[in-house]
Amino acid sequence: MIDSEVFDFVERCRKHTATGPLLGDLLETVRNLGFEHLILSGVPLSGQKLAPMVELNGWPTGWFERYVEAEHAAVDGVCIYSAKTLKPFFWADVPAKWSDTDDSRRVAGEATEFGISSGFAVPMLSVHHWQSVLSFASSQKRCTLSPRQQVQLVTMAVYAGMSIQALSNDDDGDEGLLTDREREVLLWAAAGKTSSETSQILGLTERTVKWHSTRAREAFGVATTTQAVVEAVRRRLIHP
Repeated sequence: MIDSEVFDFVERCRKHTATGPLLGDLLETVRNLGFEHLILSGVPLSGQKLAPMVELNGWPTGWFERYVEAEHAAVDGVCIYSAKTLKPFFWADVPAKWSDTDDSRRVAGEATEFGISSGFAVPMLSVHHWQSVLSFASSQKRCTLSPRQQVQLVTMAVYAGMSIQALSNDDDGDEGLLTDREREVLLWAAAGKTSSETSQILGLTERTVKWHSTRAREAFGVATTTQAVVEAVRRRLIHP
């Protein structure tokens, strides 16, 4: 791939007004580097489900459905490592403590049934999630990229991620996610207040405070109030 192709993609990113055309454009462009599939999503933490966090889904349909249904994200070494680094990496280079487990090897084995054998991941910061990753997949047993090609791929991934965030911000999709009371409860939780202390501050019963906390957790699909606070801050719904 020549650099001008990368710059052309970056220029087109600014013109895409929907995720579908952006996905198609990115898939077509990265085929020149040997990748047939890709997925951009938030990296799920404990208790989070992957499906609501997916922003560009270029995975084979059957594989995505199996991955989500079997909750592979919780054991897949690539997904786990994507939450622990901001450095782009080849799937084959995931440290053994996460990749060399029975469960992670099983996920990798199942992926080959859908033409996915190797890949390259680009973790990145996200406004809407704890962290995001754009993962490119290849049918080759081991994908190879020169240092320059890695830079090209990372550049396209970053601009695609920025475009997705811009489209999401334009949609204001998070604006009505929390009620004013849920925001207040999370704001006081971010300040280190317990449910009992928050109830006294807001003039509510402790049971009501806990109910609002539960609703906030459900809105973000997370298991703890701390995770809900993190999500609310990252989505700029509260400002501690």
